[in-house]
Amino acid sequence: MEEFHHALGAKDLDTVCRISAPAYDGGMKECRSLTPMLFEMFTPADLKNLKATRVDRAKVKSKGPDQVTIPPNAIAPKATIMDGDPKIFTMGWRGGTWVIID
Repeated sequence: MEEFHHALGAKDLDTVCRISAPAYDGGMKECRSLTPMLFEMFTPADLKNLKATRVDRAKVKSKGPDQVTIPPNAIAPKATIMDGDPKIFTMGWRGGTWVIID
């Protein structure tokens, strides 16, 4: 999750989509078309916060050996846009790496 947030802050489309494309119904193609619009929604302060994001691992909940959920209060700092719509992220171990699956 930290790598995902850092990539958002850096507007690194390749990394963002490698991590989050499994959560899109349209996979990589949909991620690549929608994410640039997301990048433009962040303020400069948001981008800075995203690059500094840390996840409190004590708040991450295991759903078995290959799945975890990350509640909003485990992520700090975050972009202000994320405060308005807090989301629980579900990540899964796929192909040797953690990806967002929901």
